[in-house]
Parts: sequence; C-alpha cells; structure tokens
Amino acid sequence: MATTTERLHIVITGATSGIGMQLAKDYLAKDQHVYAVGRDDEALAELKSLGATPIDLDLMDREAVIAAFEKLDTIDLAICCAGACEYLDMPNFDSESFMKVMSVNMGTLSHAIEGVLPKLIASKGRLVGLGSASAYVPFARAEAYGSSKAAIHYLMKTLQISLAPFDVAVSLVVPGFVDTPMTEQNDFPMPFLQTPQQASQAIRDGIEAEHEVIEFPRKLTLPLKTLGTLPDMAWQQVSKQLYKKS
Repeated sequence: MATTTERLHIVITGATSGIGMQLAKDYLAKDQHVYAVGRDDEALAELKSLGATPIDLDLMDREAVIAAFEKLDTIDLAICCAGACEYLDMPNFDSESFMKVMSVNMGTLSHAIEGVLPKLIASKGRLVGLGSASAYVPFARAEAYGSSKAAIHYLMKTLQISLAPFDVAVSLVVPGFVDTPMTEQNDFPMPFLQTPQQASQAIRDGIEAEHEVIEFPRKLTLPLKTLGTLPDMAWQQVSKQLYKKS
C-alpha cells in the first residue's frame, strides 16, 4: 500500500454516519481520495462538498456492490464500517431481528470484501473491518450484535492468513463504546465512551502503524479480553450488572 505521504484511494463503507463519516472527513482533510459509500443523500452531499467521491449503494445488493467497485481504477485501502445493531429482550427470542442483524453486519462486509479484493490485490493494499469489544465476552441482550461481531473477528483474522500470499494486509478494528447514532439507543452504562474523533484517530493511527488488530480504548478492551479468559461466572456477573434493568 502507498504511504500516507502519497495520495491514497480509500473506500469507506458506512461513510454517512458515525465512525465511517468521521474517518471520511479526516482522510479528506489530509487530501486523500475518498470513495464515500452510503445511503444517506444529505450526508453524501456533505462529503462530496468536502471532496469525496460519493457512492450511493445498497451493500446488501451483491451484484450492485461488485459492479460499483469494478468501476474504480484503484483502491489502496478499504475500511468497512457499515453495520446495524438491535437488542433482544428475553424471554422472547426474536429470530427475525437476530437474522436481520447477522445478515446486515455480515452481508455488507462480505459483499464489500468481494467487491474491493481484486483492486486491493492489484495495489497490495489493506482491508480493514470493524469488529467490536462486545465479541470478547457474551453480554445479555447483545445476542445478535455480539454474534455478528464475533463472526467478523473470525473472518478478519482468517483473512490475515489467507490474503498474506497476495500481499494484502488485513486489520481488525475492535472499538469500545463510541458516541454515534447507533449507540444513542443504548439504555445502559457505556464506560470510557469515545467520541467519533477519538475513534477515527485511533483507527487511522493503527492503519498507519500497520497493526493487525486496532483496539481502543485499551482501558476497556484489555479488561474485557482478560474477563474472556476467566471462568464463565466472572463475565456473567459483569454482564448482569452492565445490563441490569433500572
């Protein structure tokens, strides 16, 4: 992949909200060539005014995704941020909601990967996927979201191995809580809440340093990883306290 002293061609999915939008703005401020992928016309117009190339695209439409990315001459860096979150409230297991979250989070990512991979192989670029610290330990109500993120963790770590012979680097981003429209629905404590600006800085620094795993904030992700190695009773108690109904 080209160094950041050169002008990169960067695809960002989920670029019309939250972390993706902040990344798009920050890379544009550094005079990088950003392909901003999303569905929000107003947000796409704003990013276009800042110099982005907007791509209005339904990432769940596999053929449309592949066709859209085939039209791009070069992709040096692809950052996949698109996703959704819905919580499940027991004792009712809503399989429709569960499958919606799994389908959106895995579908948008897998379609994007298929679309950008030929270009990344040509440029010897980097693929970045957005996971979540929720994948480290099971949390009540996050059955759908956490399961989808755990799947993303497995996928990205596997791609680190399988794409290495093709000189494509792969990074897994593991954020804690970030203040975005997605987390506005959360009715539970969010320790060490990060701003989109902080999240963008951490991700961009990690990409610049060529890290395979980009975790932040460490004061949240490290304890969660530690909890994940402890007996079930330990993390179950933490989860119960975190999601205790008021």
